[in-house]
Amino acid sequence: MKILKAHYEKIILALSLFLLIGIFVVHFLFEDDNDNLKKDYSRNSFFEIQKNKSNVEITFLGNIELMPGNFIFATLESGKTEQIVVESASFKKRSKLLVVLNDGMKIEGRVSPNQDLFIKSGWKNRKGTINVDAEDGTKSIAFSKVEKISGSGIYSLGPSATSIDLEKATISTYQPKKFSKPQDDLSQRVKWQKKSEDTNASIYDTFTPPVIYLVNGRLTAKLPEEPIEENEKEPFGLELIDFSQRPYPHVLKRWIGNTPYFEDLNTLISPNSKQNVFNRLEVGKTYRPNLGRKAGESSLVECEKNHPDAKVSIEYFTVQQLKTKSGGSMLVGRAMVRDHKLDTNPFEINSLMKEVFAGDYSIKLRFVLPGLPMKEFEFSEDQNGTAFEHESRRYQIEKIDIEGKSVLISKEGMITQPPQKIILSLSPVNPL
Repeated sequence: MKILKAHYEKIILALSLFLLIGIFVVHFLFEDDNDNLKKDYSRNSFFEIQKNKSNVEITFLGNIELMPGNFIFATLESGKTEQIVVESASFKKRSKLLVVLNDGMKIEGRVSPNQDLFIKSGWKNRKGTINVDAEDGTKSIAFSKVEKISGSGIYSLGPSATSIDLEKATISTYQPKKFSKPQDDLSQRVKWQKKSEDTNASIYDTFTPPVIYLVNGRLTAKLPEEPIEENEKEPFGLELIDFSQRPYPHVLKRWIGNTPYFEDLNTLISPNSKQNVFNRLEVGKTYRPNLGRKAGESSLVECEKNHPDAKVSIEYFTVQQLKTKSGGSMLVGRAMVRDHKLDTNPFEINSLMKEVFAGDYSIKLRFVLPGLPMKEFEFSEDQNGTAFEHESRRYQIEKIDIEGKSVLISKEGMITQPPQKIILSLSPVNPL
C-alpha cells in the first residue's frame, strides 16, 4: 500500500498512456479494414470485358435486360460517370431467353439451335422474327412486338468505350426514367374559379320522379349496356388432302448386255413429244440431274459419288429367265438402285414393275378460308420445321408422322386471333 501511495501519480500516467496507445492501434486496424472493404465492393465481378482497338464487348454472368440503343453507365475512379451506348447484342444457340412483349406477355425459352440470335440498332423496325423454343413448341415473334429481352448475352458497346478503363469502373445497367418537361409559363394554367351561382344540373326537377326500369326482375334507373361482341375465332385455314408415296420416276424398261436403260417418267424427250427420256445407267457409276439439258439429251449425267447433286447409282444388275403361266419363259431384268437423296437402303427395280415406291412421300395441304383465294402446297417427309405464308397467315410444319399419316402444324397468332396448333390428317381434324 505504501508503494502504491508513493507512486500513485506515476501509475495513473502509465495506465493513461497505455490506454491511448491501445485506442490508436484499434482505430488504425479498423480504418484499414474499412478501406479494404470499400475496395472489395468496388470490384466488378459480374461481367467480363473483351477489348481491341476498335471494339469493346461486355458479357454479363447473369441475366440482363439490355437492348441496342440502351446505355451502360460507368462510374470512374475520379467519380465521373460516363454514358456508353449499346450498339448490338448477341445470344448463343440454345441459350435461355425471356422475351417481354409490348402487351406485357412473357415468353420463356431458348434460342433456336440452328443459329445465334443477333440484334443491332434499329431492331424495332427490322422485318423478320425471333424464333424461341418454348415448352409448348417453337414460337416466331416479330421484332415489332418485342419490348425487351432478358438473357446472358454479349453486348457490343459504342466507340466511346475504347477510351475508358471499364475494368476499374463501377458498371450500372439501370436505364433512367423519362420525365415529361414541365411547362415554362405557369401563369397560363387554368385557375380555380369561384362558382357564381348554384344551379341544378339534374335532368329532373324537384318534384319530377325519375324513370325507373325493370331489368331481370330488379328496379334500376339505368339501362344495361349492350354486350361487346367478341371477335369470332378464325378457322385454322388448312386441310390435308393427300398423304401418299410418290411413284419413283425412274422405271427399268430395257437393257443391252449388262447395261440397263431407265425411263424418266418426269421428263419428255422434247416439249412437243409424247415420249419420255431413256437414260443409259451403267453399273457402279453415279449420276446427277442434267440441269442444263437440251431437247433430245439424257436427263441424268455421270458424276462423282460425293457430288452434292448426286442422285442415283446402280449397284447391281442381272438378267434372269422366268417361267410364265402358259409354260413358256421370259427374260426379266433386275437392278439394285441407291437413291442418294432418300434416307433409305438400296431397293430393287425390275422390268415387270409398272410402278416403284422407294419411300418418298408426298404431303399435300390446301389453304381454305372464306373470301380468300384457295391454294395448294406440297411437301416431302423430310421437311419438318418448314414455314410458309399465304394471305398474311404464317404456318409452320412442326412434325410429320409417316406411320399415322398426319401432320402437326402451328399457325402464328395475329392481332385479333390467338396462335393455334392442330394435327391434320385425312380423317377429321383433332384439335390439341
